[in-house]
Amino acid sequence: MVNDIQNKIIIVGGGLIGELLHMMLKSKGFEINHFTKDSSVKNRTFALSPSSVDWLRSLGLPSIFFESLSEIKSMKIFDSSIKNSVTLNADEVQKPALAYMANEKDFDEAIKNTFNNKKNFKKLPTDFEIKKKQDQAILKLPNEEHIASIIIACDGANSKVREKIAIDLRRHNFNQTALSFELKVNSEIQKQAFQFFLKESILAVLPIRQGLVSIVWSCNSNFFTKLNGLDDKSIENELSQIIGKYYKNIKITSKKESFPLFMNSVESIFKDRVLLVGDSAHFIHPMAGQGLNLGIRDIISLEKIIDRKNYLDIGLRGFLRKYERARKEDVSQMGFLTLGLNWIFSKKSSIVTGVIEKGMGVLDKSKFLKQQLIKKAIS
Repeated sequence: MVNDIQNKIIIVGGGLIGELLHMMLKSKGFEINHFTKDSSVKNRTFALSPSSVDWLRSLGLPSIFFESLSEIKSMKIFDSSIKNSVTLNADEVQKPALAYMANEKDFDEAIKNTFNNKKNFKKLPTDFEIKKKQDQAILKLPNEEHIASIIIACDGANSKVREKIAIDLRRHNFNQTALSFELKVNSEIQKQAFQFFLKESILAVLPIRQGLVSIVWSCNSNFFTKLNGLDDKSIENELSQIIGKYYKNIKITSKKESFPLFMNSVESIFKDRVLLVGDSAHFIHPMAGQGLNLGIRDIISLEKIIDRKNYLDIGLRGFLRKYERARKEDVSQMGFLTLGLNWIFSKKSSIVTGVIEKGMGVLDKSKFLKQQLIKKAIS
């Protein structure tokens, strides 16, 4: 028999992962109390894996959202010489696409229209406390307190909940800053993404729709300082030197946003009856385009354990340990992958460069190796 407290869950964090988690848990019959610091939605784009899109369909998002997604059917990856490349195609694994580009505003609107959960969001003050009492998790606010079986934190890479409950954080600073913006282009190329591992930066070019691409430019300190001091026309000229073979008449059409790049990992993703999900539990380099997908896979794993075991109280240590084990390998592999790629392509040694050139040549000719790489990327 489920008591009132066992059926109550507190979510902290109002981003996409918090909203999707709310939807999933509500569909399982839980009573949700949802708190957020900031509910503003940015004009960002995200890469969704095919498995993430399949799960979102099962969640019941409206068809208009899926119609708004832009397919990426192939990706071309270059080394610093821009001469050696590997091309990955969805056809090689019999999939319709490698990934789908989604706009955050469209995503947020689809969630709001499907579940209407945002009206239940409450503002989280800065001076909150988290307490544990026997089989209860307590969110203590200045003038009130809320009790649940568990508090789930989805409040981002700089999580205040994680800080409040003193979970040890390990942060690796890449000493890089990402610059992102949208670019109007003239090109016949459709549904193809590009990634350039350059000497001072990693440049990702992601199709949004015909004639419009998203740029994510991860720069080392010196190169970012240089770019940041340039006007739009000069940045367009810099880009033309790299992508001019594929895109003509390029023009920046959006506000440029920048953010520091680092990787977070934690000793444990839970403590007592508080669980970390999404960026609060793990944060990786954007080169792999897996940040949002990792968070979605967190929710999918939670859902599978809830369905399989039919737990009456998901705040129990046994449930949380089972979930932690289920997520450990995936999160660790993605972290090592981004660390490794960043280290390899940032090395300026002629020996390392030679190995990269030969390795890319072997990979591009090996159907089996490319299939394995694609399968991991789209899982």
